[in-house]
Amino acid sequence: MSSVLQQNVKYDDVMNTVVPFVLQGGTLINEPFAPPRRADIRVDSRGRVIEIGDALTVDQSEMLIRVDGMVVAPGFVDLHSHSDLYSLSRDGSPAPIGDVPKLLQGCTAQIFGQDGISAAPVDEDKRLELAHSMTGLDGSIEESLWSWRSFGEYISAVRRSSATRVAGLVGHSTIRRMAMGVEMRPPREDELEHMCRLIDEAMTEGALGLSTGLVYIPAAYAETDELISLAKVVAKHEGRFFVHVRSESDRVVEATEEVLEVAYRSGVHLHYSHIKAAGKSNWPLAPKLVEMVEDYRTRGVQVTADVHPYVAGSTTAAVLLPPWVFDGGEEAARQRLSDPVVRQRIRAQMLSDTTSFDNWWAFSGGFEGLWVAQASNPDLQGRSFADVIHTQGISDLNSQPAFDLVFNLLASENFSVSLISFNNIEENIAMFLSQPYTGVGSDALVNPHGHPHPRLYGTFPRVLGRFVRELKAIDLYEAVASMTWKAAQAAGWPGVGTLSVGDRADIVVFDPDTVADQATWEEPRIPPIGIEMVFVGGKLVAKDGKLLEHIGVAGEG
Repeated sequence: MSSVLQQNVKYDDVMNTVVPFVLQGGTLINEPFAPPRRADIRVDSRGRVIEIGDALTVDQSEMLIRVDGMVVAPGFVDLHSHSDLYSLSRDGSPAPIGDVPKLLQGCTAQIFGQDGISAAPVDEDKRLELAHSMTGLDGSIEESLWSWRSFGEYISAVRRSSATRVAGLVGHSTIRRMAMGVEMRPPREDELEHMCRLIDEAMTEGALGLSTGLVYIPAAYAETDELISLAKVVAKHEGRFFVHVRSESDRVVEATEEVLEVAYRSGVHLHYSHIKAAGKSNWPLAPKLVEMVEDYRTRGVQVTADVHPYVAGSTTAAVLLPPWVFDGGEEAARQRLSDPVVRQRIRAQMLSDTTSFDNWWAFSGGFEGLWVAQASNPDLQGRSFADVIHTQGISDLNSQPAFDLVFNLLASENFSVSLISFNNIEENIAMFLSQPYTGVGSDALVNPHGHPHPRLYGTFPRVLGRFVRELKAIDLYEAVASMTWKAAQAAGWPGVGTLSVGDRADIVVFDPDTVADQATWEEPRIPPIGIEMVFVGGKLVAKDGKLLEHIGVAGEG
């Protein structure tokens, strides 16, 4: 089923202007506690919703867009995006390269600064170091585009560039680098005060909150008391604490208890990033995590979460190494990897230790469950580490030569390799998605020259197609709610996720009978189907799975 445009003027002719229009005949899913209903929407030349009602009339100055049989909803909110830098670079594309796959799946708003790694704030003498540390998760941009130092300057820069609405979190690892470098120790009192001051400044400049990734360096070196102190600053501003927990595998229960206690003791609103129980032996623990979250919520702790709808995750390959390897920074890590004795120690720990650190090698089922997503050698991309090892004539995947090959790859790539990790099951994903406090986050690395995870293009349509229509794990209303106003409320982000009179017309129109992801593990860049039309500020930016030629800037968050 396709939407029908009825007017003399064509969108391609008006470039970045807004043609007043009426969306007519669709099923609107929009407000909390309001069931889906047939409703028309009128949008004016400012890109604002000015009327919602039944059988609206259309005058000569307006375009009539028939959307019979389709769902009309606020644009989706990506609660966990990694387009932080790539939303600043268009590279010949109609929209920034970090925004293209989001717009094609109906996502009109993104939250950056995830997993403790934000592009700001940064001191002048630490800018190159921060930029390199972001490469594995958030990519890279031309140095000339990096024009900011403060958090407020960064948000302003990305809002001048992005074709989506943008908000950001200040990153724990980012401020820890500024305050005390990359050292595996607790902060001194003055260093902790410095971090608290940086958070306070970022929140004043518009950050939604603080994020941490307790498997990423240097946030992994933080103890619980440090987290509580930092979270108290966020709570003072009524912000959010987004957390990638310390373990998603063998110690996921303890790791979940830690962050729930941080929220309880600090008063902060906790947002649990990509909640899961990773690794086959841990899949039965998923209901326990739900039980724990519910317990703290009944005690008055504010807890929300996000989920992505795939059985594999994706991140920087640096997480394969135990955190102590990076004590002192990446150069210190390279020096350690040059020592055969240290390599033997690392291999032994990866083979046997699943509790002192989150062992991605173990919970992915070894090198067979790990794929290369991005590396400088394109021949490696889209292949399992096991395949790469076997092609070098190494048959034993647990041998020292097998591990040495991977260590060589990480060191030669300056630890900027990214990977895909198979570690989850749909049964647990469905359970987490069905919880009233969960939203949706793509957690997608852009990897413009690599082999990305298919969630980059497929996250939101996959929820609607696979988990709503096929598995019936969550109903359509709740799925849309989790992607729109519930997501905005979870993030503490006003002005997005709803379509009320006076709101900016960020709208997605989709066919509930056909919407589905098409991206695969082998072909991850195939756009979804069934996302019929996407508007940002009243401007049509995508139609029938394709971007328009001329896409402007979304502007204010």
